[in-house]
Amino acid sequence: MNPSIRRSAATSLLLSAMMAVLFVTPALALGGSNLHRSGAVKNVPDMTIADRVGKVTLRSVLVRKPDGRIRYAAHGYPGRERPTNEPLVGNNVYNATGTGQKATVENFNEFEGAYYIFDISLQNDGNRTDRFMVKATGTASTAWTITYFHGATNITAAVVAGTFRTSSLAPAATYLIRARMTIPMGGQANVARLVTIRSIADPAKVDAVKFAYKAIACGC
Repeated sequence: MNPSIRRSAATSLLLSAMMAVLFVTPALALGGSNLHRSGAVKNVPDMTIADRVGKVTLRSVLVRKPDGRIRYAAHGYPGRERPTNEPLVGNNVYNATGTGQKATVENFNEFEGAYYIFDISLQNDGNRTDRFMVKATGTASTAWTITYFHGATNITAAVVAGTFRTSSLAPAATYLIRARMTIPMGGQANVARLVTIRSIADPAKVDAVKFAYKAIACGC
């Protein structure tokens, strides 16, 4: 083949390849694209066209998911407390009723000043930082005094009003609230509380736990 013809053919092939880059992948040739799922590559600052070729960025799905867990943590009297070390229940169980997420104590004829402590562990099972609103509900009872603490801070008023907010929690981070049931007078009385945990970023996302005392008849 004539050398000049070979050079002309090679030039044509090169021009065809360049046109294919410009017309088939304009997002790469003309400065990138913010498309994610079409196969085009997200334009990252300081990334060259060659770096972007063949790389696809997928946008993760946003998840908001509070997860409440609860356990019966301790029993005590003034001046004496006995940890129970019960396991947390309700991990990765999500509902607004407390089903499968309940800690119950059964006893009889408690003395004045006796108390029970329940640990309520809030975990962020979502994939974004979030805060949670906490509200406790239940039938009022003069037989028990129920208080809520975060560390040494009494947060009872805010939890009962439903205005208590946790600090910001990263994904998988936890936040502990302790509920304390105290008998102001000796005797028996059933009592229960439902504690609802709601995502502030997405209020439709909720979870709930329950704790309760059940009075039983003395078998003596």
